[in-house]
Amino acid sequence: MSEPVSPHPGPMPILLLLDEGLRLTRAHIRAIFPAVALPVAVISTLAGIVQAIDLQGSFKGRTPSPFMFWTPQVLIASGLLVLLSVVAYLAGQVAALDALAGRPLNMVRAWRFALRPSVWGTLLLSLLVILISFLFCVLPVFVVAPLLAFAIPVMVEEGRFGLRSFSRSAELALFNPSRRLAEHPIVKVLLLMVVSTLISYLAGLLVALPFQLPMFIDLLRKGLAGDQDVTSVVARWVWLQIPAQFLSSLTTTAIYIYTAFGMALLYADVRSRKEGIDLRPEIEALFPAPPSLAPPEAPWP
Repeated sequence: MSEPVSPHPGPMPILLLLDEGLRLTRAHIRAIFPAVALPVAVISTLAGIVQAIDLQGSFKGRTPSPFMFWTPQVLIASGLLVLLSVVAYLAGQVAALDALAGRPLNMVRAWRFALRPSVWGTLLLSLLVILISFLFCVLPVFVVAPLLAFAIPVMVEEGRFGLRSFSRSAELALFNPSRRLAEHPIVKVLLLMVVSTLISYLAGLLVALPFQLPMFIDLLRKGLAGDQDVTSVVARWVWLQIPAQFLSSLTTTAIYIYTAFGMALLYADVRSRKEGIDLRPEIEALFPAPPSLAPPEAPWP
Protein backbone atom coordinates (compact mmCIF):
# COMPACT_ATOMS: atom_id res chain seq x y z
CA MET A 1 0.00 0.00 0.00
CA SER A 2 1.33 3.41 -0.92
CA GLU A 3 1.07 5.20 2.41
CA PRO A 4 0.05 8.87 2.48
CA VAL A 5 2.77 10.89 4.11
CA SER A 6 1.64 13.55 6.53
CA PRO A 7 3.37 16.96 6.32
CA HIS A 8 3.93 16.90 10.10
CA PRO A 9 6.19 14.41 11.92
CA GLY A 10 3.61 13.35 14.52
CA PRO A 11 0.26 11.58 14.24
CA MET A 12 -2.41 13.08 12.02
CA PRO A 13 -4.68 15.29 14.17
CA ILE A 14 -8.31 14.22 14.32
CA LEU A 15 -9.55 17.46 12.73
CA LEU A 16 -7.14 17.04 9.82
CA LEU A 17 -8.20 13.42 9.48
CA LEU A 18 -11.89 14.39 9.32
CA ASP A 19 -11.16 17.12 6.78
CA GLU A 20 -8.99 14.86 4.62
CA GLY A 21 -11.64 12.14 4.76
CA LEU A 22 -14.19 14.62 3.43
CA ARG A 23 -11.85 15.68 0.62
CA LEU A 24 -11.24 12.08 -0.43
CA THR A 25 -14.95 11.31 -0.27
CA ARG A 26 -15.77 14.20 -2.58
CA ALA A 27 -13.03 13.11 -4.98
CA HIS A 28 -14.08 9.46 -5.26
CA ILE A 29 -17.76 9.27 -4.33
CA ARG A 30 -18.93 9.24 -7.95
CA ALA A 31 -16.96 6.06 -8.60
CA ILE A 32 -17.94 4.29 -5.36
CA PHE A 33 -21.42 5.52 -4.47
CA PRO A 34 -23.61 3.99 -7.23
CA ALA A 35 -22.19 0.48 -6.88
CA VAL A 36 -22.66 0.55 -3.10
CA ALA A 37 -25.71 2.72 -2.49
CA LEU A 38 -28.16 1.68 -5.20
CA PRO A 39 -28.38 -2.07 -4.36
CA VAL A 40 -28.88 -1.28 -0.67
CA ALA A 41 -31.46 1.43 -1.43
CA VAL A 42 -33.45 -0.87 -3.73
CA ILE A 43 -33.56 -3.71 -1.19
CA SER A 44 -34.38 -1.22 1.58
CA THR A 45 -37.29 0.12 -0.46
CA LEU A 46 -38.58 -3.38 -1.22
CA ALA A 47 -38.37 -4.26 2.48
CA GLY A 48 -40.34 -1.10 3.25
CA ILE A 49 -43.00 -2.05 0.68
CA VAL A 50 -43.37 -5.52 2.20
CA GLN A 51 -43.71 -4.02 5.66
CA ALA A 52 -46.25 -1.44 4.44
CA ILE A 53 -48.40 -4.16 2.85
CA ASP A 54 -48.30 -6.21 6.05
CA LEU A 55 -49.10 -3.19 8.21
CA GLN A 56 -52.12 -2.19 6.17
CA GLY A 57 -53.45 -5.73 6.25
CA SER A 58 -52.82 -6.06 9.99
CA PHE A 59 -54.51 -2.79 10.90
CA LYS A 60 -57.84 -3.78 9.40
CA GLY A 61 -60.13 -4.69 12.25
CA ARG A 62 -57.34 -5.68 14.64
CA THR A 63 -55.72 -4.23 17.69
CA PRO A 64 -52.03 -3.66 16.95
CA SER A 65 -49.48 -5.67 18.90
CA PRO A 66 -45.65 -5.55 18.92
CA PHE A 67 -45.44 -8.92 17.13
CA MET A 68 -47.58 -7.90 14.18
CA PHE A 69 -44.71 -5.85 12.77
CA TRP A 70 -42.44 -8.92 12.42
CA THR A 71 -44.21 -11.27 10.08
CA PRO A 72 -42.18 -13.94 8.21
CA GLN A 73 -42.18 -11.77 5.07
CA VAL A 74 -40.83 -8.78 6.94
CA LEU A 75 -38.20 -10.89 8.69
CA ILE A 76 -36.98 -12.34 5.37
CA ALA A 77 -36.86 -8.92 3.71
CA SER A 78 -35.06 -7.41 6.70
CA GLY A 79 -32.54 -10.26 6.77
CA LEU A 80 -31.76 -9.80 3.07
CA LEU A 81 -31.34 -6.08 3.65
CA VAL A 82 -28.87 -6.64 6.49
CA LEU A 83 -26.81 -9.15 4.50
CA LEU A 84 -26.67 -6.97 1.39
CA SER A 85 -25.82 -3.89 3.46
CA VAL A 86 -22.89 -5.66 5.10
CA VAL A 87 -21.50 -6.82 1.75
CA ALA A 88 -22.02 -3.41 0.14
CA TYR A 89 -20.38 -1.55 3.01
CA LEU A 90 -17.45 -3.96 2.93
CA ALA A 91 -17.08 -3.27 -0.78
CA GLY A 92 -17.11 0.44 -0.02
CA GLN A 93 -14.32 0.02 2.53
CA VAL A 94 -12.25 -1.94 0.02
CA ALA A 95 -12.78 0.78 -2.58
CA ALA A 96 -11.77 3.49 -0.10
CA LEU A 97 -8.53 1.66 0.67
CA ASP A 98 -7.84 1.22 -3.04
CA ALA A 99 -8.39 4.91 -3.69
CA LEU A 100 -6.15 5.91 -0.79
CA ALA A 101 -3.41 3.59 -2.02
CA GLY A 102 -3.60 5.01 -5.53
CA ARG A 103 -4.87 1.78 -7.04
CA PRO A 104 -7.50 1.92 -9.81
CA LEU A 105 -11.01 1.63 -8.44
CA ASN A 106 -12.58 -1.67 -9.40
CA MET A 107 -15.94 -2.17 -7.71
CA VAL A 108 -16.28 -5.71 -9.11
CA ARG A 109 -13.07 -6.66 -7.29
CA ALA A 110 -14.34 -4.88 -4.16
CA TRP A 111 -17.59 -6.86 -4.17
CA ARG A 112 -15.74 -10.12 -4.79
CA PHE A 113 -13.48 -9.47 -1.83
CA ALA A 114 -16.48 -8.66 0.36
CA LEU A 115 -18.05 -12.03 -0.53
CA ARG A 116 -15.01 -14.14 0.39
CA PRO A 117 -15.78 -16.76 3.09
CA SER A 118 -12.63 -15.83 5.05
CA VAL A 119 -13.83 -12.22 5.24
CA TRP A 120 -17.26 -13.25 6.46
CA GLY A 121 -15.79 -15.64 8.99
CA THR A 122 -13.65 -12.85 10.40
CA LEU A 123 -16.59 -10.47 10.56
CA LEU A 124 -18.83 -13.00 12.32
CA LEU A 125 -16.08 -13.72 14.82
CA SER A 126 -15.56 -10.02 15.49
CA LEU A 127 -19.32 -9.56 15.93
CA LEU A 128 -19.35 -12.40 18.46
CA VAL A 129 -16.49 -10.82 20.41
CA ILE A 130 -18.25 -7.43 20.43
CA LEU A 131 -21.54 -9.00 21.56
CA ILE A 132 -19.78 -10.80 24.41
CA SER A 133 -18.12 -7.55 25.49
CA PHE A 134 -21.53 -5.84 25.32
CA LEU A 135 -22.90 -8.28 27.89
CA PHE A 136 -20.40 -7.06 30.49
CA CYS A 137 -22.17 -3.81 31.42
CA VAL A 138 -21.79 -2.34 27.88
CA LEU A 139 -18.66 -0.31 28.73
CA PRO A 140 -16.11 -2.87 27.41
CA VAL A 141 -17.59 -2.33 23.93
CA PHE A 142 -15.95 1.11 23.82
CA VAL A 143 -12.57 -0.61 24.10
CA VAL A 144 -13.15 -3.87 22.21
CA ALA A 145 -14.78 -2.26 19.15
CA PRO A 146 -11.90 0.21 18.55
CA LEU A 147 -9.38 -2.59 19.06
CA LEU A 148 -11.01 -4.45 16.16
CA ALA A 149 -11.60 -1.34 14.04
CA PHE A 150 -8.61 -1.99 11.77
CA ALA A 151 -9.56 -5.61 11.03
CA ILE A 152 -11.03 -4.80 7.61
CA PRO A 153 -8.05 -2.69 6.45
CA VAL A 154 -5.73 -5.42 7.70
CA MET A 155 -7.63 -8.04 5.68
CA VAL A 156 -7.54 -5.88 2.54
CA GLU A 157 -3.98 -4.56 2.74
CA GLU A 158 -2.10 -7.28 4.61
CA GLY A 159 -4.07 -10.42 3.77
CA ARG A 160 -4.54 -11.45 7.40
CA PHE A 161 -7.82 -13.02 8.45
CA GLY A 162 -9.43 -14.39 11.59
CA LEU A 163 -7.48 -14.07 14.84
CA ARG A 164 -4.39 -12.84 12.98
CA SER A 165 -6.33 -9.79 11.77
CA PHE A 166 -7.60 -9.17 15.32
CA SER A 167 -4.13 -9.24 16.84
CA ARG A 168 -2.75 -6.99 14.12
CA SER A 169 -5.67 -4.56 14.52
CA ALA A 170 -5.15 -4.42 18.29
CA GLU A 171 -1.42 -3.91 17.77
CA LEU A 172 -2.06 -0.87 15.59
CA ALA A 173 -4.86 0.47 17.79
CA LEU A 174 -2.60 0.40 20.86
CA PHE A 175 0.33 2.11 19.12
CA ASN A 176 0.80 5.40 20.97
CA PRO A 177 4.50 6.11 21.61
CA SER A 178 3.80 9.71 22.69
CA ARG A 179 1.54 8.51 25.54
CA ARG A 180 -0.82 11.40 24.82
CA LEU A 181 -4.51 10.65 25.12
CA ALA A 182 -5.51 12.91 22.19
CA GLU A 183 -3.10 11.03 19.89
CA HIS A 184 -4.20 7.54 20.88
CA PRO A 185 -5.67 5.60 17.92
CA ILE A 186 -8.49 4.25 20.10
CA VAL A 187 -9.57 7.80 20.97
CA LYS A 188 -9.51 8.77 17.31
CA VAL A 189 -11.56 5.72 16.33
CA LEU A 190 -14.16 6.59 18.96
CA LEU A 191 -14.27 10.23 17.84
CA LEU A 192 -14.67 9.18 14.21
CA MET A 193 -17.53 6.89 15.22
CA VAL A 194 -19.21 9.66 17.23
CA VAL A 195 -18.89 12.21 14.42
CA SER A 196 -20.19 9.75 11.82
CA THR A 197 -23.13 8.74 14.05
CA LEU A 198 -24.11 12.36 14.71
CA ILE A 199 -23.90 13.26 11.02
CA SER A 200 -25.91 10.18 10.08
CA TYR A 201 -28.58 10.91 12.68
CA LEU A 202 -28.94 14.56 11.66
CA ALA A 203 -28.96 13.77 7.95
CA GLY A 204 -31.50 10.99 8.44
CA LEU A 205 -33.71 13.35 10.44
CA LEU A 206 -33.57 16.02 7.75
CA VAL A 207 -34.43 13.50 5.04
CA ALA A 208 -37.26 11.76 6.91
CA LEU A 209 -38.89 14.78 8.59
CA PRO A 210 -40.70 16.11 5.48
CA PHE A 211 -42.29 12.69 4.96
CA GLN A 212 -43.17 12.12 8.62
CA LEU A 213 -44.45 15.61 9.37
CA PRO A 214 -47.89 15.09 7.74
CA MET A 215 -48.43 11.96 9.83
CA PHE A 216 -47.42 13.75 13.03
CA ILE A 217 -49.79 16.63 12.23
CA ASP A 218 -52.61 14.17 11.56
CA LEU A 219 -51.92 12.36 14.84
CA LEU A 220 -51.88 15.64 16.75
CA ARG A 221 -55.11 16.79 15.14
CA LYS A 222 -56.88 13.53 16.02
CA GLY A 223 -55.47 13.63 19.54
CA LEU A 224 -56.78 17.15 20.12
CA ALA A 225 -60.17 16.07 18.81
CA GLY A 226 -60.25 13.18 21.30
CA ASP A 227 -59.89 10.47 18.65
CA GLN A 228 -57.58 7.69 19.88
CA ASP A 229 -57.59 5.69 16.63
CA VAL A 230 -53.87 5.81 15.97
CA THR A 231 -53.79 2.77 13.71
CA SER A 232 -55.90 4.38 10.98
CA VAL A 233 -53.55 7.35 10.87
CA VAL A 234 -50.46 5.15 10.59
CA ALA A 235 -52.11 3.05 7.87
CA ARG A 236 -53.07 6.19 5.95
CA TRP A 237 -49.50 7.57 5.83
CA VAL A 238 -47.46 4.37 5.74
CA TRP A 239 -46.85 4.54 1.98
CA LEU A 240 -45.41 8.02 2.30
CA GLN A 241 -42.52 6.51 4.26
CA ILE A 242 -41.32 4.45 1.27
CA PRO A 243 -39.55 7.32 -0.56
CA ALA A 244 -38.19 8.45 2.81
CA GLN A 245 -36.70 5.01 3.32
CA PHE A 246 -35.09 5.11 -0.13
CA LEU A 247 -33.56 8.55 0.41
CA SER A 248 -32.44 7.72 3.95
CA SER A 249 -30.64 4.64 2.65
CA LEU A 250 -28.77 6.73 0.07
CA THR A 251 -27.82 9.27 2.72
CA THR A 252 -26.62 6.64 5.16
CA THR A 253 -24.43 5.03 2.49
CA ALA A 254 -22.84 8.37 1.57
CA ILE A 255 -21.95 8.97 5.21
CA TYR A 256 -20.58 5.44 5.51
CA ILE A 257 -18.25 6.07 2.55
CA TYR A 258 -16.96 9.12 4.41
CA THR A 259 -16.41 6.97 7.51
CA ALA A 260 -14.61 4.35 5.39
CA PHE A 261 -12.16 6.96 4.11
CA GLY A 262 -11.62 8.24 7.64
CA MET A 263 -10.86 4.74 8.91
CA ALA A 264 -8.58 4.07 5.94
CA LEU A 265 -6.66 7.29 6.65
CA LEU A 266 -6.30 6.44 10.32
CA TYR A 267 -5.08 2.92 9.51
CA ALA A 268 -2.55 4.25 6.98
CA ASP A 269 -1.34 6.94 9.42
CA VAL A 270 -0.82 4.53 12.33
CA ARG A 271 0.73 1.83 10.16
CA SER A 272 3.13 4.23 8.44
CA ARG A 273 4.39 5.62 11.77
CA LYS A 274 4.68 2.19 13.37
CA GLU A 275 6.57 0.72 10.43
CA GLY A 276 8.71 3.83 9.91
CA ILE A 277 7.37 4.42 6.41
CA ASP A 278 6.97 8.14 7.00
CA LEU A 279 10.72 8.51 7.72
CA ARG A 280 11.76 7.60 4.20
CA PRO A 281 11.06 10.97 2.53
CA GLU A 282 12.89 12.79 5.36
CA ILE A 283 15.93 10.50 5.08
CA GLU A 284 16.02 10.95 1.31
CA ALA A 285 15.81 14.73 1.76
CA LEU A 286 18.70 14.77 4.26
CA PHE A 287 20.88 12.30 2.35
CA PRO A 288 20.07 12.61 -1.33
CA ALA A 289 21.50 10.09 -3.73
CA PRO A 290 24.83 11.19 -5.30
CA PRO A 291 24.67 12.34 -8.90
CA SER A 292 25.59 9.80 -11.51
CA LEU A 293 29.27 9.97 -12.64
CA ALA A 294 28.72 8.03 -15.83
CA PRO A 295 29.28 10.11 -18.98
CA PRO A 296 26.18 10.93 -20.94
CA GLU A 297 25.43 8.57 -23.77
CA ALA A 298 26.17 9.82 -27.23
CA PRO A 299 23.12 10.52 -29.32
CA TRP A 300 22.10 7.79 -31.70
CA PRO A 301 23.38 8.69 -35.19
